[in-house]
Amino acid sequence: MQRYVTAGELSQLCNLHIQTLHYYDKIGLLKPSGRRAKDGARLYTFDQVYKLTTIRYQQRLGKSLAQIADYMASRDVTTTLDDLNQQMETVHQKMAELKLVEKMLEEKIDFLQQKFSVIQETDPSKVDVIGFPPRFYVAAEGEEFQFGNDYFYVYPTVVFHEAGKKSFGVYVSETFKAEHPLAQLSQIPGGRYFCAYHKGSYETIFTTIDALKDLAKKRGYAVSERSVCFNIIDQFVEPDTSNYLTEVQLQILS
Repeated sequence: MQRYVTAGELSQLCNLHIQTLHYYDKIGLLKPSGRRAKDGARLYTFDQVYKLTTIRYQQRLGKSLAQIADYMASRDVTTTLDDLNQQMETVHQKMAELKLVEKMLEEKIDFLQQKFSVIQETDPSKVDVIGFPPRFYVAAEGEEFQFGNDYFYVYPTVVFHEAGKKSFGVYVSETFKAEHPLAQLSQIPGGRYFCAYHKGSYETIFTTIDALKDLAKKRGYAVSERSVCFNIIDQFVEPDTSNYLTEVQLQILS
């Protein structure tokens, strides 16, 4: 029976690049049992195959090579069980994070599909009076929130403009409202809204808001000073700001 395998044979056996084995040797993580006399080739015992398998398994769990080296130097039944329990907790945390991402993607898809279907059936330049039930959102802490929160632009977003100030929110559709604690939800009042679409960058949206207010006044509507702006086509789906599409809504007060 063959007692040793070369680095090349071991790399093929474990589907691993040979340079990885050389690096493990260099840092002392997996040193060969010896060298072949005629050419200095690294030689490994079959017991070391199991050690290499353990190293690769630990890498799959997300450990650094330094952490793996510490584990390999001090492992026993107790430390192995502790390590596995810690890894199980990490897996559960990652699963919870992925579940949250899944929910955010569902909300984004649901929102975009609804809005795109409306846009395709209507003239985006048309102004409409539309009745809405109460709608809900999670208030965001200003622009700092969006730059510090990786998930902000995955959720459908809504921006409120009033008296020269703006605030942000993460829109929560009716379908997924039950997934969010009610204490964290803010409400967009139900009622009739004067609605239009703004095409272009966020910086130019005030031209549409002001024009919509003037048109509402001409038609005899008293509208709220607070505009509700739903970002439909934004940097999440379109790199060219001139193609951004925002739905602007003004609540009709009388």
